[in-house]
Amino acid sequence: MSNIIKKFSVLFVLLFLAGCGGSSALMKPSQDQSIKPANKKTAQIVFMRTSFVAGAINAELFEIANGKVKFIGSIPMGSKIVHKTTPGKKVYMAYGMAADFMIADVRAGKTYYSIVRPNWGTGGFAPTPVRTDGTSDYNTSIPDFKEWVSGTELIEPIPEDAKKWFAKEKNNIMATYKEYWRRFNTKNPNEKAERTLTPRDGM
Repeated sequence: MSNIIKKFSVLFVLLFLAGCGGSSALMKPSQDQSIKPANKKTAQIVFMRTSFVAGAINAELFEIANGKVKFIGSIPMGSKIVHKTTPGKKVYMAYGMAADFMIADVRAGKTYYSIVRPNWGTGGFAPTPVRTDGTSDYNTSIPDFKEWVSGTELIEPIPEDAKKWFAKEKNNIMATYKEYWRRFNTKNPNEKAERTLTPRDGM
């Protein structure tokens, strides 16, 4: 029994250290904590993270479009990021101890929401669509939604620090993307649909 306790203690320390510093140091609180409406030329996705599960692990967010990877930011527990993007089809990757994905098809002038939740199967984080039509457990009609929005701090990257970090880590990030995207593509159509943010999910 003591050996099991020791192993769990070591694991806890490693997870705690993984969350201290690192990519979370690339972020700062936004001076304006309000979520502004999207402008007529761009779409925006609000990524939120609220779960205490795996709270000590950094979750980094990336957009993949036209074969290019863009660093969105590092999202610690209790925070949110407003990501502005061009309309169209994109892929979003969250990376903690493993990578997971959300597909998106977004429209200009719309605001979309995604909850970045722990994935029990991989040890990573799953960026999950928040529906506006109530067809999933994660939707804008449940009481939790208002708490996700109001109870999280709006943060943003520190531009120069984020740029340097991404340049240093880009090769590793690309390798991670290729490996886990291959795994994601083994999902069936219904599973992929659950992870797809659709035009009608915009507000």
